[in-house]
Amino acid sequence: MPLNILQMISKNDRYGAQRIFLDQVSVLHSLGNRVTVVCRGSSGYVNDSVQAMGVPCHGIPMKGIRDFLFLRQLVKKNKIDVIHTTLDRADHIGVLLSKITGCPVVSTMMVPRYHIGFKFADRVIVLSNMQRELLKKKGIKAGKITLIRPGINVDRFSHADRDKRETWRRKLNTDSRSFVMCHISSLIPRKAHEVSLEIIAACKRQGENPLLVVIGDPLSGAYYDSLLAKITELGLQENVHFTGWTSEIAEILSLSHFTVLPSENEALGIVLMEGMAAGTPIIAREGEGGAELIDEYNTGLLYRPGAGEVVLADALVALRRDPVRFTALAQQCRQIAAEQFSMQRFGERLMAVYATVCSAS
Repeated sequence: MPLNILQMISKNDRYGAQRIFLDQVSVLHSLGNRVTVVCRGSSGYVNDSVQAMGVPCHGIPMKGIRDFLFLRQLVKKNKIDVIHTTLDRADHIGVLLSKITGCPVVSTMMVPRYHIGFKFADRVIVLSNMQRELLKKKGIKAGKITLIRPGINVDRFSHADRDKRETWRRKLNTDSRSFVMCHISSLIPRKAHEVSLEIIAACKRQGENPLLVVIGDPLSGAYYDSLLAKITELGLQENVHFTGWTSEIAEILSLSHFTVLPSENEALGIVLMEGMAAGTPIIAREGEGGAELIDEYNTGLLYRPGAGEVVLADALVALRRDPVRFTALAQQCRQIAAEQFSMQRFGERLMAVYATVCSAS
């Protein structure tokens, strides 16, 4: 039975949380639900994307009594069955809105950081077991926590556009490389691009001719400058290419052999799931959310900071030089992504959570 769902998010930039939120809105809309979106700010990435779906979107400051009264009226007017919130401010407002309206509220924990709003939500969705354990340590009962991996457009990442792929093949000159590794993230320190640079340098010392493609922005500022200095220090001027932000990630991944995300404080890393769909074994930092994809599905290699980048590079090169093993692992990545991370399954899991909280209210 279709539901009236209020989706709320309190940041309007272009990061992983917003991508997951928009996929969530899209799949729930496609399943025939009546979705209404409220985001912070009257314009921006979220607003534009939601409006392009044909879904009602309201941009508000998300502060003060006027916004709260607007939301209360919106819940009443649209006969909302369930409120689903994303990111801290929306989570707190959603809990208060739930208490006033009697409408159940679900919060998604996008980052491995606790706040008191989770205590009062009817259900908390986590992206990884790491987050689940954090919530349990904070006193959240296990029965109130549901693990749901985000959905991805599996077909998009498993079937790249041929013309765009060819353009990137020529631009990156991938045919001249022994392997291509892709690091997709914003250029901020916790994403640990230096680790990827050290891995590439270690592979190069083994006689490889690797290419690291860094997708993300901003290509300016102190952190970007520090990466350029590191590239010069390691002699990698011919082995690293920054693309900036691009919507053609699937095409670049189709030319890649590995997807790496050695970030700290990472809830999951949806780009790793997309890399799997593209058939690239993945590399994630031990102890972070993305490592669970490797532990659970055996789809790549762990970066263990205690062991260092050289040990990982040895394993990476050995894997790449064994075509039978590499091909089998790449195929396993594709199969797991298709079976576990489809948008359809994502939507079904969300609807099951909504059904539970609605029946209990």
